[in-house]
Amino acid sequence: MGSGPPVRLRCPDCSKSMGPLAMGPDDSRPACPGCGRVFVPADGVWDLLPRSLEAAKSNEDEAHVEAGAPTWRRLFLHKRYWIEWCDTRWLPGLVDGRTRSFLEIGGGLCYASALAKSRAPQATVVATDVSPRYLRQHALRTGDILGTPADAYAAVDAETLPFDDGQFDAVYSQVVLYRLPDPSRALREIRRVLAPGGRYLGVERASPWLAPFAAPEARALDARAAEQGTRERPIRYREWRAILADAGLGPECLSPVPGERVGAPWLRRLGNAARQIYVAIRIAR
Repeated sequence: MGSGPPVRLRCPDCSKSMGPLAMGPDDSRPACPGCGRVFVPADGVWDLLPRSLEAAKSNEDEAHVEAGAPTWRRLFLHKRYWIEWCDTRWLPGLVDGRTRSFLEIGGGLCYASALAKSRAPQATVVATDVSPRYLRQHALRTGDILGTPADAYAAVDAETLPFDDGQFDAVYSQVVLYRLPDPSRALREIRRVLAPGGRYLGVERASPWLAPFAAPEARALDARAAEQGTRERPIRYREWRAILADAGLGPECLSPVPGERVGAPWLRRLGNAARQIYVAIRIAR
C-alpha cells in the first residue's frame, strides 16, 4: 500500500464525515455517525454507493451480469490503444513522484489506476466505478495482470463522491461523464475532492456537430442505452462548454485532444463537424 495520506470517507447518503478508510488486511467497518449506515467490502470491493441510485446507474451493474470476454482480452485487444495513450499522453502530466493520492472515476477495468500506481508507488491509489460487479470481475484482475493494483477498489456514484473535501492530488476519468445524468454535478464533486494544488484530467468524446453526421451516432447511442437501460448521449463541443459553465468552470478548462496527424485545436474542431473527436477537461486547484 502507498505511504500517502489515508482516504477520508464521506457518507454518500447524508454527507457526514466518517473518518479514514482502512486498506490493510484487517479492514474496519466504517459507520456513518449521521445515519448509522455501516460500509463493508465484498470480495475486495467497497460498496460506497448511495442507498438510492437512479435506474440508469444501477443498470450499469446489471449490464455486467455475464462476465463476457476475459480481462486479458479486454485489456490487450479491446483497450490496447487506450492503455498506451493513458500511459504516454495523459498520466505523465498528472501523476509524478510528488503525487500522494490518486482517484480514478468510472474506471471500468481501472488500468489507469494500475498505471498511476506504477508511476507513483508511494501514492494512495483509489480505483472506482459505478458497477461493483465489473470491479470484482475485471478491475481487480487488471491490477494483478499489470502488477500494480490500486490500494482500494470502490463502487461509487460520480455525482455523489463518498470522499471528504480537498484530499486527492490527482483525479482522472476517461469517457465517463457523457454517460451521467448530470455531468456538471460530477465536475463540481471532482473539484470538491481535489486537494490544494491538485489537478483533474477528464478525457471525453465530442460528437459531430453537423446534422447529417450527428444523427447516425445519436441513433446508435440511443439504441444501446435503451437496450441496457443506461444513459448515453451525444454531447457536442459547445454543449461541453455549457456543462463546464454550469459547473462554474471557464472555457479555458476545455480543449480538443490533439490527433496523430492533426494537432491544431481549430483544425480538430473543424474536423469535428463530421467525426467524433476527444476533448480534455482540466481542473486545477
